[in-house]
Amino acid sequence: MLIVAWTSACSDPPASASAAVVGLRTQLAPYGLEVEVEPDAVALLAWQAPAASCAHAYRVHSSVEPPLLHEAASISTLTLAVAAEPKPLASGTTRPDATARPPDPGAVVGVDVYYRGLRAETRGLVREAYVSAEFLGPAAPTAACMARTWDPVEDAFALGWPRLPGRLTGVDEVWTGLRVEGKCNRSACVNPDTGGGGPDNHQRACVTMSWRETLLGVYAIAGERVALVGSHWDDGHAGQGLSTDRVTLVSLDHGRPVWSSTTLNHRFPELMIDNRFGAVVRTWVLESADECPGSLAALGFTRRPTDVVDVTEALAQLADIEALRERERRTTRMRDEQGEPFAAGQQPPGQ
Repeated sequence: MLIVAWTSACSDPPASASAAVVGLRTQLAPYGLEVEVEPDAVALLAWQAPAASCAHAYRVHSSVEPPLLHEAASISTLTLAVAAEPKPLASGTTRPDATARPPDPGAVVGVDVYYRGLRAETRGLVREAYVSAEFLGPAAPTAACMARTWDPVEDAFALGWPRLPGRLTGVDEVWTGLRVEGKCNRSACVNPDTGGGGPDNHQRACVTMSWRETLLGVYAIAGERVALVGSHWDDGHAGQGLSTDRVTLVSLDHGRPVWSSTTLNHRFPELMIDNRFGAVVRTWVLESADECPGSLAALGFTRRPTDVVDVTEALAQLADIEALRERERRTTRMRDEQGEPFAAGQQPPGQ
């Protein structure tokens, strides 16, 4: 390890890292952050659970061009905190100490989630999630190919948290990311010229690739080391079907996404706002919006006033998550008690 560190400190940065920094500086320009290329040729890529003393918050920006019918551009808020009490796993054991950073190989840490935004604008929603050194989940297996938001939380985990190796990783190293499947496999079955399937296309393999991940480089922002991970997925129809590209800036010291941007080229027709069908491009951006270590604010970005208001409210809801869960339980019980499974005037069988 000492030899690696000494060698990287005395050598030039990898050529690919120097090439990737041009686009990275352009993408981070709106945040006013200065990016410098580090000479490091390796980095420990592993996710970490949020510190118990500082819950994480993110702003999710989603838009489609041309706009889709029934789904407008949106900004949502996603918050994460380590679960207050360890809960038993299916094996009967308990989760490891939530303060372990990163979690031990194969271990998972429970995380409480509160989300408000697209698909949950009024009351928000509460979830449980799990973080390991490799990924955060449950993550949607269809997020890579869908022009529309399906499950906003699981989409966020799939798009904002690429699968990491959980070990030392070399610049330019490529590894297999999360599986992409479900509805995404349909596009591999069709003729990209006609959009048709049937007997004439039975020779096509109805399965698509997993995400392909690459460590593009190691950089420094405000004295903190970050890594840029590039991701790609497509359905096998080069330039004709569906393809998705993503870049994610990862805080190496704090094991969290600082910022992530995903672009999906959906070339198969979608119903647009003018009731026409056509190809669309979906853009999805995750911004760390709290003031915890490893966030955009900690690196020097001045948070937008609207973000501060929404994040503060969401974090307050997250801090009282057990009350939210009890509210959901009461609502469910009330619906069950007041529900009328039979039409007016009808009686249940046997009465």
